[in-house]
Amino acid sequence: MSLTRFIKDILRKPEAIPTPGAIFYNATVAKVLRKPETKIADDIVAKVGNGTILDLGSGTGYLSIEIARRSPSLQVYGIDLGKQMVKIARRHAKGVDNARFVFANVANLPFKDNSIDLVVSTGASHHWKTPRMVFDECYRVLKSGREAWIYDGCPEVFKNRTDRTKMSEKYGFLVGRLGHRVSTLHGFSWIEYQTVIKNILEQTAFKGNYRMALTDIWIKITLKKRK
Repeated sequence: MSLTRFIKDILRKPEAIPTPGAIFYNATVAKVLRKPETKIADDIVAKVGNGTILDLGSGTGYLSIEIARRSPSLQVYGIDLGKQMVKIARRHAKGVDNARFVFANVANLPFKDNSIDLVVSTGASHHWKTPRMVFDECYRVLKSGREAWIYDGCPEVFKNRTDRTKMSEKYGFLVGRLGHRVSTLHGFSWIEYQTVIKNILEQTAFKGNYRMALTDIWIKITLKKRK
């Protein structure tokens, strides 16, 4: 087993990030991801004018709060299994009444069938213990014809020096310099998406109704519920 694979296996064991990890994440990773997540927030508000948004694995809340701030007509729920993550997110969301954070398992969402206008997740899917169940939960809660946008790491985004230079110019030195290594440990390779992840999706209610694309610093999986 390679060192990279060994580290990835260890990182995937905790589905909920414990308190020390949440504090570290809030002080470092969350800040690095702010610009890329700001773009996602803009894309979501352009796509969904009003309704209810779910942010799966919302961490310390930046994406959920930015969506809520941009559109008061949206109700945004951040879902996380880390108690400290939820606590920090609620503190960050003070004064943003349409952003709420819920301690819950994304494989068992506390929402009614056909009640959600868009599901989003950034950098969390590689932590999911039962991804098939999570995808089926997304399908269950989404309204007919609505989408889930799942973003996660993919090292092929940073495959050459030109890509890394562009990312550095756009999002800062750390993203360009460390993006390939971080997305290797916190995500999946393109081949894994096209084999393992695709095989899982083919066993869900989204079967045949999804697409994958490299976009910005992520790979984006777009899943659409049938009308």
